[in-house]
Formats: sequence, C-alpha cells, structure tokens
Amino acid sequence: MTSLPVLLTTFAIIGAVLTWFTRSRSNQLLMSFLQYFCGVWFVFSGLVKAVDPIGTAYKMEDYFVQFQSTFEGLTNFMKGLAPLFPALSEQSTGFSIFMVTFEIVLGIALIIGWRKKLTAWLFFLLVVFFTLLTGFTFLTGYVPSDANFFDFAKWGPYVKEQMRVTDCGCFGDFIKLDPRISFYKDLGLMLPALYFLLRSKLMHQIFDGRRGWIMGISTALTLFFCYRNTYMDLPMVDFRPFKIGNNIREIKAMEEEARGNVQVTGWVLENTNTGQVVTYNEPEPGKITYYKTYAKTDGWKVKDQIKTEPFIEKDGKKILVPETKVSQFAVEDASNNEKAEEILAEPGYSLMIVAYHLEGKMVEETYSVVDTIWAMDTVQVNKDSISIIKRFSYTKNSEAKREVFEPEAHYGRLFKDQVNPVADAAQKAGWKVFAITTFADAQSGIQMGKKTGATYPFYRADDKLLKTIIRANPGLVILKDGQVLGMYHHRHLPTADALLGKFK
Repeated sequence: MTSLPVLLTTFAIIGAVLTWFTRSRSNQLLMSFLQYFCGVWFVFSGLVKAVDPIGTAYKMEDYFVQFQSTFEGLTNFMKGLAPLFPALSEQSTGFSIFMVTFEIVLGIALIIGWRKKLTAWLFFLLVVFFTLLTGFTFLTGYVPSDANFFDFAKWGPYVKEQMRVTDCGCFGDFIKLDPRISFYKDLGLMLPALYFLLRSKLMHQIFDGRRGWIMGISTALTLFFCYRNTYMDLPMVDFRPFKIGNNIREIKAMEEEARGNVQVTGWVLENTNTGQVVTYNEPEPGKITYYKTYAKTDGWKVKDQIKTEPFIEKDGKKILVPETKVSQFAVEDASNNEKAEEILAEPGYSLMIVAYHLEGKMVEETYSVVDTIWAMDTVQVNKDSISIIKRFSYTKNSEAKREVFEPEAHYGRLFKDQVNPVADAAQKAGWKVFAITTFADAQSGIQMGKKTGATYPFYRADDKLLKTIIRANPGLVILKDGQVLGMYHHRHLPTADALLGKFK
C-alpha cells in the first residue's frame, strides 16, 4: 500500500533526475531540485483529486459546516463570518474544480519556471491556505467536543476522536493521511515556499517562448478533465471502497471484526472541582487502573478514551484495518426495517438505484374529499336508555390541500424514460431492484416512486454513504453476492437489453 514516505521518495527521485538533465539551465541546483520536487508533488496531488472533484467538494462541505458552527459560537465581530460558509457550501463543486486546477497548474508553473515572482507568491499563499486547513483539522483534536475552537482556555490533551474533520483530503481518496502528519507536511512545505519567495530570481526557467502556451493548454486540459469526472461521467479512476470488484459484505465483516479488537490504552480525565485535564496511559491495553491514581471521590471523571487503531490478527500478526464508509452501510425500508444484510447477502443480481438528492420541491396540491352527511332525527327508546340513530342523508364533495413532492421535469423524465424501463426489465429477469435515497428525502422518495410509476421500493440511508457509493445522482450499482460488479452514471445508462446481456 502506498504511503507518504514512498510518495515523497518518488517525488525526490523525479526531482533529482530532472535537475540533472536540466543542470545546464541553472547553476542553482538546490533551487532547481525544490522547483521540480514541489512541482511534481502538486501535479500529482492535484491529479489524484482531479479524477474525482466531487469527493474534494464533499470534503470542503465538511470544512464549511465546521467553520460555520465555529464562528457562530463566537461573540465578537468574527461571528459575522458564519453566514458566508453555507453560501460557499452551495458552490463547493465549482470551488473544488478551481482549487484542483489551480494546484495542478501551479505545479506545472514551478516545474517550467513561469513568471517566477508570481509563481513564488501563489505557491506561498496556497501552502499557507493548506496549512490553515490541516492545522484546523489536527488542532481540533485538542478541543473538547463541547468547546469552541477559539476558546483556548478549554483546550486539553490531544484526542483523535475529538477532531471535527477526520482527514484533510490532501491526496483525495488515493491515500488517507493522519491529520497530524498532514499538518507537519504542510509546515515542511513552508520552507521551500519561503525560499521561493525570498530567492525567486534564482528560479530556473525552461521551454523558453512556450511557457505561456504550456500554462494555457494545461489549464484548459485540467478544467476539461475535472469537468468530465464531475458532470459527464463517473471518476476515471476509482479509489473509493465501493469501487467495482470490491466485495462489500466481506469488507464490512472485516472492518467490524477490526473494530471489535480495538482496545482502550488510556483516558482523558477531568477534575470537576478544579477543571484540570490530564491524560492517563494504562500500563497494559485493556486494563482499567486510572481510578487508583485519579479517584472519583476526588472529583475526577472520564472525559474521553484513548484507543488503538482497528486491527485484525492474521498469521500471528496485527494488521491495521482503517475504517471506511463500508462500515456504515446501513439501509432501512419505509417501515424502519434494516435491509443492509439482506442486500449484501442476495445471491443473485441486484440493481441498486442511488439518488442522494431528489431534485424537486414540495408543492401544494388540492384534492377532493368526499364527506358523508348523516341525519340524526330518529330516536330509539329502550327500557333503560335512549339513543339517537344516524341515517344516511347525502354526500358532499369538498376540497382540501396538502404538500406533495414534485420532481423537476428533467429529473422525473430521467426516471420514467431511462431508469424505470431498465428496472422493470431487471425485475422480470429475477433481479432484486430497489432505490435508496436519504433520510431527509424518505417521504419524497415514496411520492417520487408514485409520480414516476416506479415498481420498486424506495429505501433510505445516510447521505454521505450514498455520495461515497457512487458519484452520480441518480446512479446505478450492480451487486451480486455482496460484490460490486458495475456502476453507471445517469448520463450513460444502459438499455435493458445491454444490461441483461452483460450480466447473465
């Protein structure tokens, strides 16, 4: 599995080779090496995100949510920044494409030495921006969940589980870096960034007379590549845990086993009398001895646990198993019955229609109500009681109003004309067919099915899970015995014959 040291070593080797071959262009070998090293780094980092800009957009949305709540919790002038982040979140996809393109093109600018002073400034500012993001990610580990980031007096020992955003997304889904490592990485990049800024005149330049063309063409190609992987089709390269070929049932079982092996290695303790917070490391994982030193009678209570990473044991060795969204594959039907196990255990083919956002709106609908009018003019006298007997008189039609989901015209047609015919054919062939939408769209999904003539049920799940499964809305996922066999973007849906011909 690729790691950050392997990547950095590779970047360094490429940088050294390029420095050697272009040594005649500059006698500043250190500067040339750093230009190539950082340039290749940024190009690679941008490319692994360019194959899936939507993933970067989702990561940005996570940041915007946390920034909004952080600034809303302030009492000074910075509180006014909070409304900015929901607006940015709505433009997260465009922002993602811009940032990915900027990163790649800036890496190329470093490699060829385009406009040395401007490139040095842009590189410095981007590294500062990345450092602030990774710094926020890492430093929230020191901030208790009930405290604001800027309330420094409440900061305590570092606890990984306290982090507001679990990873920075520096290399997309290609490799997940520990937030601490990400932060230190960006602090390290500040050194060449400052060097470029202070000694920009020493930067080498290659491809004389063609640098402007290279920058223009690379910008256009990168923008098109990002657009293709966002709006036109599924990511060209899939690094996600639900990619084609993965067996979701097996991965889920392995991650659950690994989670069950997690051991508590220490505690974060707080004294309710003094407010003091300390970290206590157990002499052996799984032991509970903290109370001998920090007694409850003295005001100490457990604030957080410190745990080992999830792992499984194989051939006598511990193998770390990072938790992915597969662990959170939980699906419910309209009656709150869990369906995930049934879905993953289905021995035959399944067609899963994923719609992580139903495009449409709630509208007011007028409908007829038939009221029955009863006459009560007959009295029945019994020995011990008197009762009024109703008799039918007539019926009256009246109107009432209710809110119903109305899909956008193009979205409704997409289901009626393309998704549903494929789903109907799959059901006739004996496939299990169902749609999954979010909990927020659960009722809308039922109405969506009625309006579009869907003959399959609508289930519900977490929106982040659905966004991780497939980068399309809607998208089709083909499963068999828990394994992902195929995926289709809504712009490239197969015909019924093509689908059934491929999966026999």
